[in-house]
Amino acid sequence: MSAGRITVLNPTAPPRELRHSLAARPADLRGQSIGFLWNTKPNGDLLFARLEELLRRKYEISGVLHRSKPTSSVPAAGPVLNELAGSIQAAIVGLGD
Repeated sequence: MSAGRITVLNPTAPPRELRHSLAARPADLRGQSIGFLWNTKPNGDLLFARLEELLRRKYEISGVLHRSKPTSSVPAAGPVLNELAGSIQAAIVGLGD
């Protein structure tokens, strides 16, 4: 009986280099407008509804804009991102499941 050889593969990708800097965080959410971008996975809408309720109570946010992507596997459309960028001070992007 001969010793076998095992090849171990690493399926992870190396970290991506960020091409754009992250947006600055607002100092306080009080009185700010918040946007939610949902990827349409199950239960994400429930999570965002609850989070909106908590943010309204704790920070007295001034407004909310809910938008969604058609599927989790594609980026949000340019017009959706432009609308969010022009209307809100902070965005919450999330998943469901």
